[in-house]
Amino acid sequence: MKSTKILGLALVGILGTGGVTAIAHASNNIVPLNTVMTEQAVEQDSYKENKFKEVALDAFPKNFNETVDTKNFYEGKNEFYEIDGHKFYTIGWSNKNSEFINGNTAIQYSAILDAETNKIVSLQYHPGEAKNQNYKNFSYDEAKNLATNFVKENNILDGKSYEFLEEPSKEVNTAKDSKEDWYYHFYFKYDGGKTCLVNVNKDLKKVTEFSLDEGQLQG
Repeated sequence: MKSTKILGLALVGILGTGGVTAIAHASNNIVPLNTVMTEQAVEQDSYKENKFKEVALDAFPKNFNETVDTKNFYEGKNEFYEIDGHKFYTIGWSNKNSEFINGNTAIQYSAILDAETNKIVSLQYHPGEAKNQNYKNFSYDEAKNLATNFVKENNILDGKSYEFLEEPSKEVNTAKDSKEDWYYHFYFKYDGGKTCLVNVNKDLKKVTEFSLDEGQLQG
């Protein structure tokens, strides 16, 4: 089964080390200034990453009523990436310890955060494959109601005005082989033309993913 939404990730990994060279050392015990600055940068990045992790772990129960089992799940390779000079951070957990998870039995949690505001711009819970074929009987209209209520009640657009995009939503959900898809995909226009994607898992009958325009790599 193909993934419903794939976000490309661009690793930045650039750590500021400072450009200052110590002019003189009073003793061999003095640490060069550029080393101190490097350590401070590492400490700052570590603090930010811990904060991002905390925000993400809080977001899953708040939005999806799902809690990440951090004791038994593997933490992924968390990374910074950049789009048009704007930094984002991606973080995830899975029940399988593999960089590339094959098969549909894997349970995954992933989040993308705006590194400047700590805001969640993408959140996904993948529960694995459907238990049986009954998911195919879950109606478009019922899923649409779940998606629209989710956007309103969870305020994922920070109070910005928005509208449901019926035509593209119907188009993608009635395309060839769409009945086999485990998800319904719904689109909302907001903030002067940006698009928010909300996915409803047909098997669980609830929203398990949303993704804003911010943080997405196009193409």
